[in-house]
Amino acid sequence: MVAMTALVTMAALAGAGRAQAAPDRGGPGAARSVAPAAAGVISTVAGGVGGPGRATTVALPAADLGGACGVSFHGGSLYVADFTTVRQVSARTDRLTTPAGTGALSPMGNGGPAAKAAVRTCDMTVDGHGNLVLADERGLVKVVAASTGTFYGVPMTAGNIYVVAGSGSSCCFNNGGLATDSGISPNGVAVDAAGNLVITDGFNGSLVAVLAASTGTFYGQAMTAGHIYDVAGTGTEGFAGDGGPALSAEFDQPNRVAVDAAGNLVISDTSFDINGNQRIRVVAERTGTFYGVPMTAGDIYTVAGTGTAGFNGDGGKATSAELFTPQGVAIDGAGNLLVGDYGNNRVRVVAGHSGTFYGQAMAAGHIYTVAGDGTGGFTGDGGPATSAELSAPAAVTVDTAGNLVIADSGNARVRVVAARTGTFYATAMKAGHIYTVAGNGHFGFSGDGGPATAAELGFPARIRVDSAGNQIITDSAPTAQSNFGGNNRIRVAAARTGTFYATAMTAGDMYTVAGDGTAGFSGDGGLATRAELNVPHGATADRAGNLVIADTGNNRVRAVAAVTGTFYGRAMLAGHIYTVAGNGTAGFSGDGGPATAAELNQPGDVAVDAAGNLVIADTTNLRVRVVAASTGTFYGRAMLAGHIYTVAGDGTAGASGDGGPATSAQLEAPPDVALDPAGNLLICDGFDRIRMVAEHSGTFFGQAMTARDIYTVAGGQLGFTGIGGPATSAGLTFPLGVAADGAGNLLIADTSNNTILVVAAVTGTFYGQAMTVGNIYAVAGHGGGPGFAGDGRPATSPGVEMNLPEGVAVDASGHLLIADTRNNRIRAVTG
Repeated sequence: MVAMTALVTMAALAGAGRAQAAPDRGGPGAARSVAPAAAGVISTVAGGVGGPGRATTVALPAADLGGACGVSFHGGSLYVADFTTVRQVSARTDRLTTPAGTGALSPMGNGGPAAKAAVRTCDMTVDGHGNLVLADERGLVKVVAASTGTFYGVPMTAGNIYVVAGSGSSCCFNNGGLATDSGISPNGVAVDAAGNLVITDGFNGSLVAVLAASTGTFYGQAMTAGHIYDVAGTGTEGFAGDGGPALSAEFDQPNRVAVDAAGNLVISDTSFDINGNQRIRVVAERTGTFYGVPMTAGDIYTVAGTGTAGFNGDGGKATSAELFTPQGVAIDGAGNLLVGDYGNNRVRVVAGHSGTFYGQAMAAGHIYTVAGDGTGGFTGDGGPATSAELSAPAAVTVDTAGNLVIADSGNARVRVVAARTGTFYATAMKAGHIYTVAGNGHFGFSGDGGPATAAELGFPARIRVDSAGNQIITDSAPTAQSNFGGNNRIRVAAARTGTFYATAMTAGDMYTVAGDGTAGFSGDGGLATRAELNVPHGATADRAGNLVIADTGNNRVRAVAAVTGTFYGRAMLAGHIYTVAGNGTAGFSGDGGPATAAELNQPGDVAVDAAGNLVIADTTNLRVRVVAASTGTFYGRAMLAGHIYTVAGDGTAGASGDGGPATSAQLEAPPDVALDPAGNLLICDGFDRIRMVAEHSGTFFGQAMTARDIYTVAGGQLGFTGIGGPATSAGLTFPLGVAADGAGNLLIADTSNNTILVVAAVTGTFYGQAMTVGNIYAVAGHGGGPGFAGDGRPATSPGVEMNLPEGVAVDASGHLLIADTRNNRIRAVTG
């Protein structure tokens, strides 16, 4: 067998050998491709941001992009916010770097390198100094310094990230006080001509605020550098004040903001509620007529939208047109107002003056569609923009060539409408046509065929290690939902070069071996990589090397043949996929009969025992079931090859039955199963406990047990308590993953506690800790809140954070592998 160390070391060697073609893209969370030597240290061995970090010198195609919810253009580069990172795409070469973010769903860093900070942003801009300014959903505005100096009252070092506004809470706006002492909830951020930051505060009283970059008078108020001021809105949510002073107006969770050439503030004023304000409003910097509306300096006006959610009015006055949750706003070089009409799946323009724009004759103050046909979807690349489908365009901007750039968020792409015929973003374009310049249509999917540490994962739920040492990763979100429903794939990080699951692999690289990325059911009998899976939660390898998948949403267990032959009673071709249990109908039936005729109900995982039988966590049926590999007696009962049987759980929810027959016990929606070296069945049982069905009578984890009876071996109460003491007195919180190591120790992914626990099977030293049989110990994490931090540190140190880890496994060298699910990574703790 090849251990995790081999996987990581070979990944490093392979990466070095092709550095000119594919550099280390993992950024700060990627463990730098080499596992630490000391026992008990945590690192990332698969998953990352999917593009090169700031320090790399060789870039990769901009197709390596996850979601896309914000766009901004500055200095020849397009900046894309994809919620967990900010990407920088060259307009000339279509190459991508990652100046901020790790791809993890965690709090942001402060004062350290931006590429090591976990960001949560959908809007950003670049100020006149080249600093990247981010609106973070956790109640902060942060700046990535382009150079060393003092900005917004904060001393900064180039490349580091700093809080310049917000206390991390939406409570208590500190009008006139230090911006860093103020509660804010920033949705959008822009920079005005004086260098001040303009911030839409969506939930803290619904107002528009200004962070003064320097001391002076702005928006009719005396301001001090580094302080924050309300410049529009009363703090009361609603709609009022049009035609009067902006400070007397009411907003409804204002979203994005732009500053036009006249210094006016342009605000998308609506929540996602259908009853929201559904308007674009302007705070006039000076008296004049803008967007067809006469205005007085300091007052506020609606320039688009009637307040009713819908679509109408194209070609007429923008104030008579309906919008549907308009989000992004921008101003083009001709002074026209661009609107990402999110709910209408369109980008629309309010003409700043009469003329021909985007190939259409326009009248000042009137509104026109310039991209999208109103149908949510993805079509039309290479054709006229108004005939293309968009999906929830969240943000818009204009580049220096005048091209319209769209964050097509529902499609996880950035698309461009060419202003003229030419080559932009390394793509030949025709005027008025639309093209994808970044994104591959999936949230968190990239990197197949390249280093595992540079691949993007989409909520990996389980991790297993096969007999060759390869890591089998269930790369799928917990629930199916539109284009952000997870990758719906099974992927493998290869430990060595060879052919596995009918796929040629290079050591250290990542490959898809099943699933085409679309949630559904298709492909049985055909190539596994062309088949549809539906939120698969678990996968493992059987004794013949076949891949076995718990295809959760399809209520089936499916197998991918490693070689051509007969498996599970049917002829199979190498690399093809077949159903081996479940008929696709959610329910409970078929015990004692053929497994393919039985009903399963959201099977959460599958394991293979020493006899080759499939052991299924039939989660919603509240049972554990077995498909016999051969005719014989297993789990105390006679079984026929290919037939299915219940071995634990009576189908009712609860926790009763300890000390008695496993088939008479209650289970609580078991999501995961595993076998220990003695053949005992380990069950992740619902909310707060791990249970075991003894294969033989004996003493396990300090308890006397009778064969085929069930026992709680860890937990029994919600919480995070009892570490270092008896496992049956400890508190667990929604443990979703279970495994056993070579010594028989029980490994638990204590998901909501963001911790990996071990129950010692014998007294000894494991994972760098002295342990007593039957007691429970934390080996990664410490019961803290979700986050991403700590790579390169001891796994139990306070600086280590995980984010809802769901899966756990151990490789042949005793290294602990963790599916750090919401951080979109596989992490390892050296054994």
